[in-house]
Amino acid sequence: MTVFFWVTALMELLFLTKISLILTGYKMLSNTVEKYLKLFKDSPNYRETDRIADEMKKEFDTSPPSVSEVIQELEKYASNPEDYPGASFVMMAAWRNLSKDYTPILCQILNDESNNGLHESVIELLDVLRDERAIPALSKALTYRWSYDEWLNVPRKSLLALAEIGTPEAKMIIESATQSLEELISEDANLILDNW
Repeated sequence: MTVFFWVTALMELLFLTKISLILTGYKMLSNTVEKYLKLFKDSPNYRETDRIADEMKKEFDTSPPSVSEVIQELEKYASNPEDYPGASFVMMAAWRNLSKDYTPILCQILNDESNNGLHESVIELLDVLRDERAIPALSKALTYRWSYDEWLNVPRKSLLALAEIGTPEAKMIIESATQSLEELISEDANLILDNW
């Protein structure tokens, strides 16, 4: 009876400790982002900003955030981009713990043309993830045009990400892009297909 009591008590303690760690973990990335936002804001010069960025990268390398933490923070950004200044830090964290589980929220961000501050980073991450679920969002991003993106980086990076996915559907989209009236797009599409 006594052994059973202690085993049950120990199991309950371990369960509560695990729950506590999980709940703490959900706040960890959020707290890290807030900490570095403040440090960057208070930074007196570029040299200090570079040092802080290196420190943040090391922190993410040493203790990468969980996939669920990254998704949770990206969902906060997607729901209110103007009110979430740390999104680039969250993207940096995502690179430290790659997962195809990010694809749905990354596609949601990419599908919203007004979230253009993160589009290039999102596409670069989707490029590495090579998840077929990203094809519709990457295809849509081929149509994005902004006056400040004179080199068409978002559509061109979308072509590259589609090439990395490499499915017949992705190839068909790239083939369609060869007909683009914009030389940068058609040339990149032709180069990709030449190397297919």
